[in-house]
Amino acid sequence: MYKTSCHCGNVEVIVPQLPLQIVQCNCSICRRYGSLWGHYTRATASVKYQPESVVAYVWGDQVIEFYHCADCGCVTHYEGVDKTPEERLSINFRMFLPEVYSGVPIRLFDGAETWQFIDE
Repeated sequence: MYKTSCHCGNVEVIVPQLPLQIVQCNCSICRRYGSLWGHYTRATASVKYQPESVVAYVWGDQVIEFYHCADCGCVTHYEGVDKTPEERLSINFRMFLPEVYSGVPIRLFDGAETWQFIDE
């Protein structure tokens, strides 16, 4: 099990194991955030916070919520608006120390145009 938090500690992230890969996306929001996403489900990973401790940003087709801490501003995760247990919960691995995920391959995903991995 791996735990981390945002800079101020208001948002705690817990994942059961490291992902098989981490995704760096170049879409309009991810490239601005500089995020590295580890994909889980709501049933396998958890993000703990008080409701007033986070702010959600929803854009475009209104199906994904990007969360950041209301105090320190760290982008912590994103998830679908439906919030079912099987739904994707993506954790920003920039929240972890680099040495935690240094052995995990980082895949480059073209979310800006082709919606395919571009590192193959």
